[in-house]
Amino acid sequence: MDIIKAWKILIDESTYPAEYPFPGEWISFGKGYPIKGLGGWQTPLISHELSHFDIQRARHQIVLYLKSCLRDKDGMMAARVVCRSDVLYRDNEKGRFYEYSHPPVWSYAARKILEKQWDTKFALFCFESGITNLKWWIKNRQDRIGLFWYLDSFPDRKDSAESGCQHSPRWDFTDLGPFPCIDLNCQILLYLENMIFLAEKLGMNKEKDHLVSIHGNLKKIVMRYFWDDILGFFCDYELTGMNAKKTSASFWTLISGLAMEEDVERMVPLLLDPGEFGAPCGLPSVALSEPKFKLDFWRGCLWPSEVFWTCIGLQRYHYNDIARKISKICLDNVYNTYNTTGKFWEFYNPIDGDITKISRNGIRGPYQDCPASVPLISLEKIATGEIIC
Repeated sequence: MDIIKAWKILIDESTYPAEYPFPGEWISFGKGYPIKGLGGWQTPLISHELSHFDIQRARHQIVLYLKSCLRDKDGMMAARVVCRSDVLYRDNEKGRFYEYSHPPVWSYAARKILEKQWDTKFALFCFESGITNLKWWIKNRQDRIGLFWYLDSFPDRKDSAESGCQHSPRWDFTDLGPFPCIDLNCQILLYLENMIFLAEKLGMNKEKDHLVSIHGNLKKIVMRYFWDDILGFFCDYELTGMNAKKTSASFWTLISGLAMEEDVERMVPLLLDPGEFGAPCGLPSVALSEPKFKLDFWRGCLWPSEVFWTCIGLQRYHYNDIARKISKICLDNVYNTYNTTGKFWEFYNPIDGDITKISRNGIRGPYQDCPASVPLISLEKIATGEIIC
């Protein structure tokens, strides 16, 4: 079977009719995921993939996602929202889980949808939602320096999934937390960049100028605190240096456009180095040189979704050949595993591709049939040299 056709079939199999609190047809995390709901980084990435072949459906999912997750009273985005028939559903929050938020990456998908097909009403809805949510991040996750932190870095909250990469070695030492997180600060920069795009297109010049100022100030602060000259890498900022670890989260500096050319020239070779991120079967989420590297969840496994983000970052800096190479290696792993198992998996084995050798937080292997974890269409386009950033 054509593997892209198989991915699209999985999307259809993960699609459900309206069920409270979702007023229309909706796509869950995946038919193999134990939770029937939407939210997190998964729904935006599914929407991004849909935009390649069904723009109306992609836009519908973003609208549904924002209306379902965004809390009116303060702008917090629910970590996830489940349908009434899910075992986790609780009536007091109408299926919404507000114990923490999740990576603010949805604006990238929304922008790509709008670049393909402009819709003023949708753009205005995204802009207003984005500004409301940005205010929540500033009020609740910004420190006195002006940098942003994930709840995962807070003492006793290392098991939080707010960052989307729970149980990463980044959270092994949080006693002095919370500490500023490199990926979140870059995600906020990207968020601001996308809101600036919307403000300009909507003719909101005053709002645009204000956002440009915030973006410029944050970029200066981030440049000052996150670069580790010894490692030649951007790392989470924590005074003891115990969490200065090389993980795929740091490549958000490329996606956001933060890194200077001289920084990129030191970072990119690490992606090809077989002792760092250049694993035989794809980009690991933790560098092989890290003592805590492990074939477990976010401690070293290959996440095709991370390959996607890293590759569009590389494309932003015109490292198109390297993006193509990294995407192709990842796809070879996905294809070989699909041919063996008939499944798309949450994450993969970057060392030898054997799916049976990896675990999910030491308990079991990855979930299966998770379309958001394998942004197949984008990776295919990147692997053939198409610029999609």
